[in-house]
Amino acid sequence: MTAAAKSPSVVFENVSFRFSEHGEWIVKDINISIAPGEWISIVGGNGSGKSTFVKLVNGLLKPSLGKVLVFGESTDSANIRNIRQLVGMVFQNPDEQTVGVTVEEDIAFGLQNLMFPRDEMISRIDRILKLLQLEELRYRPVRTLSGGQKQLVAIAGILVMHPRIIIFDEASSMLDPQNAGKLLGVMSELHRMGLTVIQVTHDPEDIWKADRILVLNHGRLAFAGDVPSLMKQSDILEEAQTLPPFLVRLQKALRTKGMELPACCGSEKELAKSIWESNSAM
Repeated sequence: MTAAAKSPSVVFENVSFRFSEHGEWIVKDINISIAPGEWISIVGGNGSGKSTFVKLVNGLLKPSLGKVLVFGESTDSANIRNIRQLVGMVFQNPDEQTVGVTVEEDIAFGLQNLMFPRDEMISRIDRILKLLQLEELRYRPVRTLSGGQKQLVAIAGILVMHPRIIIFDEASSMLDPQNAGKLLGVMSELHRMGLTVIQVTHDPEDIWKADRILVLNHGRLAFAGDVPSLMKQSDILEEAQTLPPFLVRLQKALRTKGMELPACCGSEKELAKSIWESNSAM
C-alpha cells in the first residue's frame, strides 16, 4: 500500500473561510480528519457552513486561513485538477449536472473531456449502469427522466470517473421519499465498496448509517462523533437549529411523561425493549 493510500482522505487544518477580506466568517477554525472509506454525515441549520465545508473539500473554494488536504495534496496546490478527479460531487438539483442528450451521452461526458479510449469508456459505462440498475435507461433522453432517475444519472457520471470521495450536497432534498430511500441505498453500496462518502443532509433520519456525524453551528464544528454519542447529547442538534431524529424526540417525550429510559436508545428495537423493561418494573 502506498503512503498516499494510508493517509487520511481529507484533513482540515485550522480552516476558516470568508468570501471577502472584511466579510463574515462562514467557516471558523475547523480541524478534522476523515479516514478513507468513512461515511460522514454533516448536519446544521441554514447558514451553518455545510455547503461551504464540502466545496472546500473539492477545491471549489480555497481556505482564507489554514489548509485543506485531500489524500495529502493541498487544494491550494497546482494539483487541484487531480484533486477534483478524486472528489465527485452530487448537487441538490440534478438538472444542474445534466449535460448530455441521452443517459449514455451524459455519463460519458467527463470521460470524453479527458479523451479516454472508446473501448474503456464503454466498459466503464457498462459497469456503472449495471451497478445503479440504469441499463434500461441507457438510450433514454435525460429530459424524460424522473427526478430520482436524473439524480442516479448524475451519480453515474461521477462514478464513471473512478473518484475516491463522493459528496452528496443535500442530494435527496428534491426527491420523493421512495427515491430518497433509493439514494440512501446507493450511498450504502458506495460505502461498502470502500469510497469515502460525505453527505450533507437536512433530514435527521438520514444520519443513522453514517460512521460519524459532524454538526456545524454558525461555521464552527460543534460535534464530531458517532451516532450513539450524538444521541446522548441531542441538545447539540437543537442548539445548531437541527431537528433531532424522531426516535430521540420520542424518547424525550416519554421521559417527560415520567418513563425511565436509558440515556439513548439507538434503534426502535432498543427503545421497545426499554419501554417493556420500564413497564415491567412498575
